[in-house]
Amino acid sequence: MDQCIGCHSCEVACAEQNGLSPEHVWRRVGEVEAGSFPHTQKLFVSSGCNHCLDAACMSACPTDSYHVTDKGVVIHDDESCIGCQYCTWACPYGVPVYQADRGIVTKCDMCHNRLEAGQDPACVQACPAEAIKIEKVTVGEVLATYMEVGQGPAMPDPAITIPSTKITLPVGMNIADFKKVDQALVHPEQPHSPLIAMTIFTQMAVGGFIFAFLFDVLQHLTLSAANPWGKTTVYFSASMLAVTLVSLLASTLHLGRPIYAYRAIKCWRTSWLSREVLALGLFAQMASLYVVFLLLTDGLGWLNSAVWGASPLRWLLGASTCVSGLIGIYASSRIYRVPARPAWNSVKTTWNFYSTALILGPLTVACALALSGFLTQRPAESYRVYLCFSLASCGIVLALKSVLNAYTLKQRAHSAVDELKATAQLYTQWFYRLRGLRNVLAGSTLILLFYWLTVRGAVTSAYDVLFLFGTLAVQVAYSLITRYLFYVTVVPKNIPGNFLIAAQQAAGAPR
Repeated sequence: MDQCIGCHSCEVACAEQNGLSPEHVWRRVGEVEAGSFPHTQKLFVSSGCNHCLDAACMSACPTDSYHVTDKGVVIHDDESCIGCQYCTWACPYGVPVYQADRGIVTKCDMCHNRLEAGQDPACVQACPAEAIKIEKVTVGEVLATYMEVGQGPAMPDPAITIPSTKITLPVGMNIADFKKVDQALVHPEQPHSPLIAMTIFTQMAVGGFIFAFLFDVLQHLTLSAANPWGKTTVYFSASMLAVTLVSLLASTLHLGRPIYAYRAIKCWRTSWLSREVLALGLFAQMASLYVVFLLLTDGLGWLNSAVWGASPLRWLLGASTCVSGLIGIYASSRIYRVPARPAWNSVKTTWNFYSTALILGPLTVACALALSGFLTQRPAESYRVYLCFSLASCGIVLALKSVLNAYTLKQRAHSAVDELKATAQLYTQWFYRLRGLRNVLAGSTLILLFYWLTVRGAVTSAYDVLFLFGTLAVQVAYSLITRYLFYVTVVPKNIPGNFLIAAQQAAGAPR
């Protein structure tokens, strides 16, 4: 670091060697500073891929697009990449970059073709101060020294990925005194709209199936007769299945190369994304079988509902649908719980995903019960308990979620972790209007639910049905805004950046 002069020649050489556009950078020259005026100090650090021994990009990738050469270089295979961008979330150094024009992720490969030809990488050859060097080391040497020599000022903990890069600090330098020059310049991340829709509506479907199945079982156990709801369960389950299938298909729009989405199941042993695809795929399959069974019994009457209504097969299909859906939600949440993104790397992410299912699920069931009861003129007492239980469950979970969100925001604002502080800053400054709208929607939903449970309590007119569907619309809007904020306010760990670039990004991002 005491040799780097911050000329950015390595960046230019890397971009020219690999045909990169200005917004796609594989090597970056960052700046760190310490002290206070007039006793200040600024230093530069040039960073590319650290070719880690426990590369987070490799373990995250669902398509096995990363491999390590016999020389220890982490290589990305562009051809097999589907552009899911999961590796860009997992890398704590921000090394892999997504190229939208190609629909894939790319990264530094240490100019391995030049190495094979006996030449230095472009960045090494271009550096006028000889601040970058390539040297041969053993795996044992890296394992013995990475915690010491792999730690740079304001850089992520090397324990996350075991980098093979050696950072030589100036003599007497205390890295704890230095901070990134762009530390205070935060900007929102991409919202990933297809993923917002997919996660919200698949979780709603899982919650809907759980409550519908629970009530179906209770009806048969208490009455020992055919389902008194008639075809309500059939129509509702079919609707939730349609929501699931549409949202899963829509999620492929997030991929840079959606035509190759089938490759995402390849690395189920290591990648949570592959596990999510398999789990939600199983959920969709079990839900389809369950809906077909309901259609054949309660729907079309081709199978005697009195005989098959409470059969073990019906319960097995329903329970399998619910369990596979719960596993799918857990797998979805684990995708985001990566050390490189502190605001996501918490059990709260898993809670947020499950709570969405436990809020929207029972609320959709309540709407289905109300609509069915009104259309069929069924006595309100025949389903009133289930209706009130659904709405009460929704309200309790929503209240707990709102309290936890407020508590978490307060904790992050006073956190010692810079990225968590920055996330709180985005919530309170960049998106304070949207956060305020979200809170208004949450409060409105709680008021509407309380009014229904204490004043209305039963479906007596079309107004009651519209009231519940309006409450559902409000809560869907709340959930979409909450998930949007989840994506855009996360601040990833990264290497030190450039002040001017960070200022431009912060100024240009939408509020």
